Amino acid sequence: MMTNATHNIQQGSSLLDITSLRVSFSGSDVIQGVDFALGRGEILGVVGESGSGKTVTCRALIGLLPDQAASSGRMMFDGRNYDLSDRAACAGLRGRDISMIFQDPMSALDPLMRIRRQLALRGAGGAQAEQLLAQAGFPDPASVLDRYPHQLSGGQCQRIVIACAMASSPRLLVADEPTTALDVTIQAGILHLLRETVRQRGMSMLFITHDLSVVSELCDRVLVMRYGKIEEVGKTDRLLRHPRALYTRSLLAAIPRPETKGQRLPTLEDMQAGTDMPPMPPAPFINRSHEPVLRFRNICVDYKRSDGQAFRAVDDINLDIYGNEILGIVGESGSGKSTLAKSAVGLVRPSMGEVLIEGQRVDWDKAARAERRKIQYIFQDPRGALDPVRRVLSQVREPLDVHGIGESAERDWIAATELGRAGLEPRHYQRKPGTLSGGQRQRVTIARALALDPKILICDESVSALDVSVQARILNTLLEIRAQRNIAILFISHDLSVIQHLCDRIVVMQAGKIVESGLTDVVWQNPAESYTRELLRSLPQLPVANRYEEVLPA
Repeated sequence: MMTNATHNIQQGSSLLDITSLRVSFSGSDVIQGVDFALGRGEILGVVGESGSGKTVTCRALIGLLPDQAASSGRMMFDGRNYDLSDRAACAGLRGRDISMIFQDPMSALDPLMRIRRQLALRGAGGAQAEQLLAQAGFPDPASVLDRYPHQLSGGQCQRIVIACAMASSPRLLVADEPTTALDVTIQAGILHLLRETVRQRGMSMLFITHDLSVVSELCDRVLVMRYGKIEEVGKTDRLLRHPRALYTRSLLAAIPRPETKGQRLPTLEDMQAGTDMPPMPPAPFINRSHEPVLRFRNICVDYKRSDGQAFRAVDDINLDIYGNEILGIVGESGSGKSTLAKSAVGLVRPSMGEVLIEGQRVDWDKAARAERRKIQYIFQDPRGALDPVRRVLSQVREPLDVHGIGESAERDWIAATELGRAGLEPRHYQRKPGTLSGGQRQRVTIARALALDPKILICDESVSALDVSVQARILNTLLEIRAQRNIAILFISHDLSVIQHLCDRIVVMQAGKIVESGLTDVVWQNPAESYTRELLRSLPQLPVANRYEEVLPA
């Protein structure tokens, strides 16, 4: 576990002071009169769900809004006054006084340009470039300078982006979800790097995120946004321990914790209604089926590198999954967890070994439709998994059409029933995916996967890109599915808190191998392997907060 460092916040005037910031698109206000200040040497966390306005707010400060956006308000930066409607004046601060770190490092770096050149374009050449890379955590900076971005890992690319942002010695760093897509150990390293950079350089930082546990590790104060307004602002420890705004309390209540394992997580709707939903007890582990429904036997998966050499992504995996249990697979990017799951449904062909469903070996080249019905896959990105031009009901009905199940009216009834069970309302059924939120789209993919009444459901990072309240709804849905059906769920994630909340057993993968497995609580409390201990130590921790029952509105 990381520890929250104390920053040297300088007393006196603020570095940044925003007054009456408004931003509108096509006449509709998305930022509605926001006021806040940032001290010298301070890290301010800007928290909110998708659409809250946190990124738009920070982009307005440096003239990065799209052309169709209209902005107004005043900004005092380092003693100088700026009109926020003057896009050119604000843009003049960008790169010199204010630097920005974006969520996706690969989109921030030129894929056709070596790292040396990218740093040089930002004013850091020769020895300064090596020094910046050393400060960004590269043990051998010289070996990195002549590489291209695609030759580096995601965490390494994010460190390059941070080094580029530091090249101009800015007074303010704006970090927009810089760790959202990173593994927990890499995230811990990036947070440490950002904290030390701010401390050593005496700069300030706006840290944009939807992850309150990350905020607790890094930020001096927190600003919570919703619908373009500030809901609450305060010192981090006070706000996370004793939140005043109902919305902040609902975000905190929706975060999985050890004490909520297997229970229904409260949602924002519960909090607004003032209802305390009874906890959902987890299905006892002993109630799993006696025989495994899915077996991996000596599974190996090999890929060819660009140089023609073989690379073993999955190495001799033996694993059983039982009905009525949720098995979690955790590991960093490249550990082989998704490759293993894809081998179960024929998306990846094993080079050795076999997959058995209900005791029968599966050959996906020859598998009958009856076999394919038994196992369904839910992908991380629902937008990519759904047809953008077809309506929701039609897409949930599609597997029923393919497998010839029932008559037309019965297929519509099954599709509507599954959508309802997944938490969608009839008004959603005739919509297209683009008109739904990310959480609603993921519910559609769940309904479609369950329409065939499978024995096995594979969830591959299915909640990793979702806001915490949306994540809570999806986790509740999965627990309800397990309670209602004798189904096995294989749940893949790099989020250990979600794995601990949801899963009966856990498998830890590293470099294509299983390094540890067992009951989730046992592995969580007494990890046997150093790699597992490192994963758990890297997990950001929230301070002890009030329980849900104590923060319901009167």
